[in-house]
Amino acid sequence: MEPRYKTLIYVTGRHCFIIIIALLLVACGKYQMPPFSNNEWKLTNNHVTNADIGTDIDFGGGSTLPITNSSNGDYGLNFITDEDGFNRYDKFCQRYFTTMLSQLPMAIDSIEFILADRFAVLQPNALTQWPPDVIRQADGVVLVAQANPPANDLQPLDELWRNLVFDKKMNRIFVIDRFYKNGKHLAIVYTMQNEDKLVPFSGTFHYDIFNPHNVQSVGTNMETLLNISISALSTGKILGYNDYIHSADSCFMAGDYISASNSFESAFHTGDDIQGMHLYNAACAAALAGLTDVAFERLMRRLALDTDWYINEPNKDNDLMALHDDARWAVYCDSIKMRRDRIEKDYNQPLRRKLLSIAESDQSIRQQYLAAVSSVPQDTALVTTLLKQMQDIDAANQEKICEILDSEGFAGTDKVGNASMVYWLVIQHASVELQHKYFPLFVQAAERGDISRECVALMDDRIAMFENRPQKYGTQIVDGKLYDLAEPDNVDALRKQMGMPPLDEYLKQMNATR
Repeated sequence: MEPRYKTLIYVTGRHCFIIIIALLLVACGKYQMPPFSNNEWKLTNNHVTNADIGTDIDFGGGSTLPITNSSNGDYGLNFITDEDGFNRYDKFCQRYFTTMLSQLPMAIDSIEFILADRFAVLQPNALTQWPPDVIRQADGVVLVAQANPPANDLQPLDELWRNLVFDKKMNRIFVIDRFYKNGKHLAIVYTMQNEDKLVPFSGTFHYDIFNPHNVQSVGTNMETLLNISISALSTGKILGYNDYIHSADSCFMAGDYISASNSFESAFHTGDDIQGMHLYNAACAAALAGLTDVAFERLMRRLALDTDWYINEPNKDNDLMALHDDARWAVYCDSIKMRRDRIEKDYNQPLRRKLLSIAESDQSIRQQYLAAVSSVPQDTALVTTLLKQMQDIDAANQEKICEILDSEGFAGTDKVGNASMVYWLVIQHASVELQHKYFPLFVQAAERGDISRECVALMDDRIAMFENRPQKYGTQIVDGKLYDLAEPDNVDALRKQMGMPPLDEYLKQMNATR
């Protein structure tokens, strides 16, 4: 996964959007819209709720909802719950929706709502059987239902039924998820289609969805849509971006790379600002899971997200080793090299190489030590040996960094690029005396943007803990419990000033308590 000190190198290519277009199912004539229901649905940011049915659906999008229905923003009707609203909708879009309905072999009683460009929620006719293609049971077991069709006509309360309708002529796939909640049968309908479709919707795929080369990416997006549907069934908390990222990191560390890849994709579909390091880590998870196409798609997205992002030596990342024989790897590496040459042309290369070498030794021994503690904790001789090696390497690195700081000062990103983080990385492991000595330099570096403000907060809190004083920002945890706070009621405001998330969110990520 992307090392902490490399938050300066990230990647994305052409963003692979799902067009989750509002769909409806027809119970009447070919071009006749089913009636709208009288149920009270409420749209709040990315959540649509109905108290009577007991449904809360997280559709992603964050603050971008309600979205527009074309790239130039001409259409303003986004959350449609009645016939009048649909009649005021763009005529082309009306025809587009009603034409699609004829392809869906499922009778419905009413339309609950349309979230234009995204979804439609319907009440299907429960007496009209349409055997599912896939069943997702409450315990997470997924069954291919057409090979073993359900014995009953009515859907069980604890199952989610999915059907897929493929329209190769129009280059689109309809995904219909059905569930039963509080006495109501509901269906959420999504559409995925190619970018080159001549329709007035902005969120579309950037590749041929029926090309076998893209089957992994299509499948990953279908899995994400399934997670959204499952949220409508759950009675617990609807997950957000950081929840999915935390789950992805946990699965990755446990070696469950498929689950990690799925959790990353779910995070990316919440609509919050996607962080570059998460895209890179998601590419690593996909590569380790054997999802080559998904891994490259995420690397290309990472490249596109930040045109100044690059990684020093892409071939050295073992998590991406499975991609090296693919022709796309050479394209990726060439892009990285071009960026590196452009950005580093005025760097102090000898100093940069020296700093990066120090960082490599710092991180390498820690990875070995943590791996031993995790996998063979009973091998106390190995753990003790690695701990001693880490202490020796830290002492040598601290001597080198102190010599550089004392003789040359703090070289910023304009001289050494992302290697400016190495000063803090090494001193953060040093004695409290050295931290005190160089702390003012790190404060100045953060003010210039050479390191993050969070680095200053971490060192400030660590110094306080070493001196048996309460910490200011709540970054230090001891034995799974938060170390004492100086200003408990003001800590979130202080963390916000340093660009850090709220304390409760941080503690959840760290599996710690107050």
